[in-house]
Amino acid sequence: MAREAKQQLQIPIMYAFREAFRARDAKVDGTSYKDGQRVLTDRAAVRRRGANEAQLRRNLEIDLVQLANTINLDACMDVDDLEYVQKSVLNYGVVDLSNLTSEDIQVQRVPQQLARALINHEPRFVPETMDVQLREEFDDVNQKLMFDINAEMACKPVDIPLEFVAEIDVGSGKMKFSNIEGAG
Repeated sequence: MAREAKQQLQIPIMYAFREAFRARDAKVDGTSYKDGQRVLTDRAAVRRRGANEAQLRRNLEIDLVQLANTINLDACMDVDDLEYVQKSVLNYGVVDLSNLTSEDIQVQRVPQQLARALINHEPRFVPETMDVQLREEFDDVNQKLMFDINAEMACKPVDIPLEFVAEIDVGSGKMKFSNIEGAG
């Protein structure tokens, strides 16, 4: 984490919007002057200075949770021949996982479908680095499938390597992520 303290990385624009929403001051100019010099607010300073790796990982996790728990159009309509629709916001989300069982042959296709959804709808991922692997063991007691995901988050001046786990609750079809903030 020493690299994190030294290196400030370019922040995505959604970060600025989220922070303004959290502070409830999106409409406030925030410009102030002291002795004729402009004084930056803390948030404005972060936008100029950049964010650290932990902040960027936290923001990515927020967006991944939204993506993973949204069912895409492909779940109810075949869009295989519609290349632009596959990558558009019309198909935002992942395949419907609520009918999935551990013995289902479709489980073998989920890593590909998950990787495609992550690449198509999360522009911070470097597509060539995306690797999604189904863990062999199945948690019969809790009815959960686990996927190991390795990728890089595009960032300036250097991309951030990520290793995290996607866990699918087969009963509800919901997905959660772990180790996004802790990996690195």
